[in-house]
Amino acid sequence: MKTILYSGLTANGNYGSSETGQIPKQEELDDLNKRAKEAGNIVMGRKTHEIFNDGEVFEGFDVVVVSTKSILKEAEVVKSPQEALEYLNKRGYDKAFVIGGVTLANAFLSENLIDEMFINIEPYMEEGLKLKSIDGRFQNLKLLGHQEIEKSGIVQLHYKVD
Repeated sequence: MKTILYSGLTANGNYGSSETGQIPKQEELDDLNKRAKEAGNIVMGRKTHEIFNDGEVFEGFDVVVVSTKSILKEAEVVKSPQEALEYLNKRGYDKAFVIGGVTLANAFLSENLIDEMFINIEPYMEEGLKLKSIDGRFQNLKLLGHQEIEKSGIVQLHYKVD
């Protein structure tokens, strides 16, 4: 199964904090929605699910939440990245579309489960957390493409993980 990570980083390379109230621009949400439709599903962590708790953003998708704490009616809850992929595989998907914060992204990366990444560089700076390579090792990425998302000031980089 091809696993795609969709993440936003600040211009200084950090994951922004959800506590600051900085939310994605509409252009970025539209791009996320378009790419998620290609997969038919969205995998996210509990905090991301809580931030977008109105459910409208995820309407029409098979939603999987990776969490050891949550029980949700509107999403399948699994305990690990591997369990999320197994669930989607059983449902007949050939792609998994992973969104959300640094905790979930690093969980997938540490288990070497990401095949491609869309990294959106946001036009602001903030202190925050970092994406980590597998076991802290050097990891090659191959640039597949880049673009500005709909004149939003957000630069999107598309990588294949080698």
